[in-house]
Order: sequence, then structure tokens, then C-alpha cells
Amino acid sequence: MLQVLISRALQLILVVLGISTLLFVLVRISGDPALAIAGSDATSADIDSIRESLGLNRSGIEQYLSFLQNLATLNFGDSYIYLQPSMPLILDSLPNTLYLSLVAFLLAMIVAIPAGIFAAVKRKEFSGKFIMSMSMLGQSIPPFVIGIFLILVFSVWLKILPSFGNEEFSSIIMPAVALSAVLMARHTRLVRAYFIEELSRGYVRTGKSLGFTNTRIRFKHILRNISVPMLSLIGIDLGKFVGGAVIIEAVFAWPGIGSLMVNAVKARDYPLLEAGVFTVAVMVVVVNLIVDLLYQFVDPRLRAKVN
Repeated sequence: MLQVLISRALQLILVVLGISTLLFVLVRISGDPALAIAGSDATSADIDSIRESLGLNRSGIEQYLSFLQNLATLNFGDSYIYLQPSMPLILDSLPNTLYLSLVAFLLAMIVAIPAGIFAAVKRKEFSGKFIMSMSMLGQSIPPFVIGIFLILVFSVWLKILPSFGNEEFSSIIMPAVALSAVLMARHTRLVRAYFIEELSRGYVRTGKSLGFTNTRIRFKHILRNISVPMLSLIGIDLGKFVGGAVIIEAVFAWPGIGSLMVNAVKARDYPLLEAGVFTVAVMVVVVNLIVDLLYQFVDPRLRAKVN
């Protein structure tokens, strides 16, 4: 197990390095931040002075070597727009992003698992078909569209929920619902599909012949068996989930990493954008590492193979 952990950790380090290098190239071909900082009235001398102060007048190789050094020390430099070290700004906003992501993820799982089981058991009835129709609808609508719709209904028309910030507990309701909707719909369909497949297995018929109740068969045996493939899918979806959180934070002005990164993109703030993407990449690969280890723990066959 230790060997597997070390191997996965080395792979994830290479992934983060690759993502960071790709980011370095992309942000530097997107435009000159000196022009955005200087403004429309700046002279050529002013722009050259800003480039020199930011180190943008150096060659691409020199900038990349400096970037790797900053990456190793987690010192991405000062933000161009906030005039503060970039990484502390990101880390200060990280708890808000994690809070929103955790609440939305728990909401998605709390709804998706029972709904998927119910839709599988009642698959031939109207209620089961209705749940599937709603899950297909939820999976087809982008989260930011759901967020805008929620703001329109609950903030503009009904005026019962705040549309921005995180000063009140109720502020997280709409962002969490908007962020969780697609994941909720997707996993409802997956749980239903896996559950229906397991219902046709021989051990289910054996359990019924032995007098086991449907509740025991469904929740003790079937649910445990479908947890193995569900774990791997959750690991894949969590990466998309973090990316979706960035967009939702911008829609609801949620003070997390997403809001900072949107401002960084607008101003071509290299240090802040690099620190933000690096942090998100680390979050995604760490979550996938944890899910990978859980997958081996839950599946005895894979654990025996590793041993």
C-alpha cells in the first residue's frame, strides 16, 4: 500500500507540474498585463517601466525558470491588482470555496442516492419515470443558468434569499443548489442504473429465498456493492465540481477562489491567476488520490491485487 501511495503521489506531482506549465504558456499568450495596468492614457515609457518592474521584459526561458522557482517555494509574487502576495490571498479565500463545495457535494449525495434507489425500485411507475425526467433536465442545464434562475425567483421576485455574499447562513443555499444540481442529476441516474443491474444478480434472489427483507437486501448488500463503481465516478466528477464552483462563485459574488480568479483573468494578473489555478489543481489531484485509496480499501479484490 505504501508503494502505491508513493507512486500515486509522484504521478500527481507530475500532473500539477504539467498543468502549471500549460498555464504559464496560456496566460502569457493571452495579452500584456502592462497595458491593462497602465491604462489607455499611458505612454510607451510608462508601459516599458511597468514591464520592467514586473519582470515581463525578460526572455520566456528566464520567466519560466523564475516561475518554477516560485512554484517550488509557493511564492507566486504580488498580485497586480491587489498589490499583495498572491498565495495568501488565495489561501484566505480557500475556506469559503471548500465550504461551498462541501455543502453542495453533501446536498447532491443526500438527494441523489435515495432518489436513484427510489427511481430503480419504482422504475415502471410514474414516480420513477418523473424522477428520471427531472434528472435528465437537471443534467442538461448549465449550473450558472440555474444560478441566474434562482436569483431571479428567490431574490428578485420573492425576496426571501440573498443573492450575493456570505454574511448570512442563508447565503449559501442558492449557490449550493446551483452547484449541486448537475452532480445530483447525474448521480441519480447512475445510482438507478447500478441498482437495477444489481437487482438482477443471483445473490438478490438467494436473499429473498432465505427470507431477507427488501430493506436489508437493498441497503446492506446492493448499496454496498454499487459503492465501489460510484467511488471512482465521484473522483472524476469532483474535478468538474471544483471547476464549476469557480463559475458559481462569480455568479453569486461568493468570496472564494473563483471570484479572485475571475478578477485575475480580467486584469491579466499572472501571479494571482497562477496561484489560483495551482491551488485548484492541487485540490483536484489530492481528492482523486484520496478516492483512489478509498477505492482500494472498499474493493477487496483490488486490495488483494495490490498486496
